[in-house]
Amino acid sequence: MQGGLAQVLARELAPVPGRLRDALALTGLVGVLVFLSMSMRVPEAALSCYLLFFAWRDNAGDGIFTAVKLSLAATFAVIVANPILQAVVDEPMLRLAALAAFTFTGMFLSQASRLGSLAGTAGFVFAFMLTLYDIVPVPELLSRALEWIWVVLVLPMVLLGLWSALAGTRPLSLIEARITARQTALANPSGPEAQHLLNEGMAPMDAHLKFARLMGEARGVAAETLAQRADDSYFALALAEAGLEPRPGSGATQPGRQGFFMPDAFTNPGYLQFAVKVLIAVLLTYGFYTVFGMFEIHTAMITCFYVALGTSGATRHKIMLRVIGCLMGAVAGVLAMVLVMPHATDIGWLLALIAPVTFLAAWIALGSERSSYAGWQMALCFYLVTLHGFAQPGDISAATDRIIGILIGSGVMYLVFAVLWPDAASAEARNQLTALDRGLASARTPHSGRDIARLRAPLALARAHAQDAGYEREAFPRAELDAAYARYLAFLRKSFHDAS
Repeated sequence: MQGGLAQVLARELAPVPGRLRDALALTGLVGVLVFLSMSMRVPEAALSCYLLFFAWRDNAGDGIFTAVKLSLAATFAVIVANPILQAVVDEPMLRLAALAAFTFTGMFLSQASRLGSLAGTAGFVFAFMLTLYDIVPVPELLSRALEWIWVVLVLPMVLLGLWSALAGTRPLSLIEARITARQTALANPSGPEAQHLLNEGMAPMDAHLKFARLMGEARGVAAETLAQRADDSYFALALAEAGLEPRPGSGATQPGRQGFFMPDAFTNPGYLQFAVKVLIAVLLTYGFYTVFGMFEIHTAMITCFYVALGTSGATRHKIMLRVIGCLMGAVAGVLAMVLVMPHATDIGWLLALIAPVTFLAAWIALGSERSSYAGWQMALCFYLVTLHGFAQPGDISAATDRIIGILIGSGVMYLVFAVLWPDAASAEARNQLTALDRGLASARTPHSGRDIARLRAPLALARAHAQDAGYEREAFPRAELDAAYARYLAFLRKSFHDAS
């Protein structure tokens, strides 16, 4: 198990093209954001810095789009929250009911709709604003506090948008790089690089093609030709994996139109269960520090939201990764507060302190989905500990309170997700293999890369869940995966032999 873990860590932390550049860029943007926040005395700088991690995208078009989208969402949330706050501010039960409603709705939509993490972020903003009365029990001052919250949310998006527009990686270059990688992988179609390219399907390429069109890098015939090349490269690699001669497809199909809700939004109980679990964790932590008058540990509730955000199919393994990230960030923050901060004399010290930890967290966060959770949470918890004022701290009591809150929030989230409707990764893997068999039974001969990508998607998901199951009590039998893989390859061989 130890050897396997070492191999996983080596693979997850290995340098890949663009990772160093993005990690340095993210570190630099955080430094600029901290400088601006301290200079303008913007509160909750930790949340601003974390939002850069949360909103970071691998290409300029997506970065600009995300920055604009989140800025508009934050503006809408602040505008709507103000009258709601004024209406319920004097009624604790109404405030609690509104907090519960926003939390549940945001988390449900984050899973069941195309809004994804945007809905979860909006839910957090609404819920957090409803707790402001615990800090500022004067209705007239709440509007002022909301204005600052808007700055907290929008300032990092402005920096992200500017960076993406001026120096972000162009979508066209990423498309060409992925096509080249697929062509190179033809030499070893069963190797790890080829398997990674096949498992990811067409979704990353579709996103890059969309933003290449939006940015004017590919339009009209040029865009159609690029889409065809992208589809052909996947088609050829998938056929080579099955031992078939690579051939061009019959034409690149467009990704299907997607509605606002997921197809199974109201039939999959997992979405509802996820929202209920996060709601219970939020209410437990909020109720605990409110009843005992311990607002100093309000990071407990914040941690619940940010452990949940971005988590899909929330297996215990993913929650555990985020808890580990929280602990790593908290430990780094304590060491910084004890060993470095007492000797800091100006903001230069603060920036020098934050840079290496930010770079490490960014490096982890820019890995695959399996490890990025830990990097996100490491950054958040480190910032919550170190960025809680505008002057050199006289003691570490405030940092200690925040760490206690982080630990409570992490512990509550893990317990709630482990006890209520636990999502065993092995069960998820079996569900995906069942979906694969259904697809193979009803599928016709694939005519494009997209056809094969859709057919193969359940197999890729099953493999990912099976890897996660290795960290849980019930490991997933390798033989089941191998048998499913063999059935998939046999279907491709039979389909194309019959067609010829």
